[in-house]
Amino acid sequence: MSIFNPCVGHSAALILSIAATTAHGFPQDGLFFQGLTCPAEGFAAGEARSASLSFPTLCLSGTSCDLSNPINVRDMDQIFLYDGACSSDGDDFAARRLIGEASGDGRVVVYDNTAHTYSRCEP
Repeated sequence: MSIFNPCVGHSAALILSIAATTAHGFPQDGLFFQGLTCPAEGFAAGEARSASLSFPTLCLSGTSCDLSNPINVRDMDQIFLYDGACSSDGDDFAARRLIGEASGDGRVVVYDNTAHTYSRCEP
């Protein structure tokens, strides 16, 4: 039986579509790479160190999470804590994800007790 993985196989147009607003805790969609710069040779969604966001779905490190219930972190503009209905390798679980803006149009994502900085990229 094949399990649909929303993190792999998106068209570039869908992955790189831009959300109209971040006013309600909905970050801009995009394709991101872990680090301060994008790789010169390019990359594809689902590869190691990549993250894709097609709100409400965040895909990173082999995990796909549908985000809901954005809660703004006090005194920190554009930083939100989300409830995530997640799946990884066929296992479903609930998780919290903190997502915020990073310098250079990137994102900071906190999960599994670690923080990662991702740069917005166009492969």
